[in-house]
Amino acid sequence: MSSLPWADTPFTLLTIPGQDSTPPTTNSHVLSVAQEMANVHNVLLRGLNSIYQQAPFVTTPTDIADFMLYITAWADTVHHHHSLEERLFFPRVEALARDAGVPEWEGMMGGNVAQHHEFEPKMAEMVVWVEGVRAWNTEYDAGVLKGLMDGFAGVLTQHLHDEIGTLMRLEGCDGEGVARALKEVADEGMKTAEPNLVVPLILGCCDRSFPGSATFPPVPFFIPWLNAYWFARKHSGSWRFNPCDHWGRPRSLHFLSKAER
Repeated sequence: MSSLPWADTPFTLLTIPGQDSTPPTTNSHVLSVAQEMANVHNVLLRGLNSIYQQAPFVTTPTDIADFMLYITAWADTVHHHHSLEERLFFPRVEALARDAGVPEWEGMMGGNVAQHHEFEPKMAEMVVWVEGVRAWNTEYDAGVLKGLMDGFAGVLTQHLHDEIGTLMRLEGCDGEGVARALKEVADEGMKTAEPNLVVPLILGCCDRSFPGSATFPPVPFFIPWLNAYWFARKHSGSWRFNPCDHWGRPRSLHFLSKAER
């Protein structure tokens, strides 16, 4: 891969729990949940970084239209993920923490929810601007876009890191119950997401070479093939902005590489 900036900057990716540098846990189910959630969060961060890094190099009307759809798909994925957490996952986690006698279990996910509410309005402002550009009512300006992103990206990044630490506090809980709660969120997410947008975005932001990510996402082997030859076809131009291919292999950011030529 080229030496140009990639989707691991400027917003820092998480170290996946279970690596030598992370705190140990004896609850294998809680560890598995924290690993899966950290991988999900890195998907969101790679998408964020890909948008931020490539924004200055998008210039033609076709590329701008594809880029705006990519940003919309990313923002919808973030919002969808956090809405499901608040509705399904966090209440279950707090109940399990209460049953296990975890200190300060009541409202233990409240800090994470507060972070949601801090960055979501700013992210919504960006989406409104993006929709204006998509409708050709607003002129595309990379500086404006990056300024809007700067308004929420720091809090979002901090949240994505902090939440993993909160999950690791569940070590003394019913690990199988925690795993079932996350599976319910994942199943609901797959049922309610737009497959032609969410599946190509998620798979295109998975880096299976990243330590602790070789088996993520936990989907049947045929899903990447189905994505490559079906889901990704409808909006194929937008997936040029993904930092990885359909099989989770990192690739140079297309618009940075294009600018170098």
